[in-house]
Amino acid sequence: MLRQSIAILVGAFCLIAAAAVAADEPAGTPADAGNLNRQLEQAQAYLDRLHGMVSGGFTELEEARKTQNISRVNCVNEALTTMKGLVRLAESNYLAMQECASRKDGACSEHEYVKISIAFNKSEELDGQLKGCGGPSVDGAIDGRPYIEKNIAPDLPTIDPTITLNQTPLIGDLPPSASPFFKFP
Repeated sequence: MLRQSIAILVGAFCLIAAAAVAADEPAGTPADAGNLNRQLEQAQAYLDRLHGMVSGGFTELEEARKTQNISRVNCVNEALTTMKGLVRLAESNYLAMQECASRKDGACSEHEYVKISIAFNKSEELDGQLKGCGGPSVDGAIDGRPYIEKNIAPDLPTIDPTITLNQTPLIGDLPPSASPFFKFP
């Protein structure tokens, strides 16, 4: 919940900062129609992939609920909730981008395109996090401890190598007579 709140606050801050930068730029910069169309097509492709990531997230959430793994359900749900918020932001930015393109305002259109691409990149990160939820460290017994399989290779020696350490007497040289550790008998 805390991560989600922080992510939303950071996103809102970025949008406000982007709006402030856009306010400093002159409005109504004419743009190339071909460039606007390419940006609109790319933004639509980003939106389509965003929707695909969210639907994949719902599939992951359903699988997590089937396995009744509470920590995985929470992890997937947190990432999915943030992704849904980013999709809503990207959709509203896409509508604003279409309005800018209809006015032939290149700077405004570019600004909205950048916001859509940022939302897409953040959603890709969250999608990776979502797929990594409940990885191998979580899978284990009911009490949460992992099940460890022990494979012993047949060519390994069966005797303990530390046994011979106690059987061998240590022979060392006597310290020199000038040594503070040397004591006369």
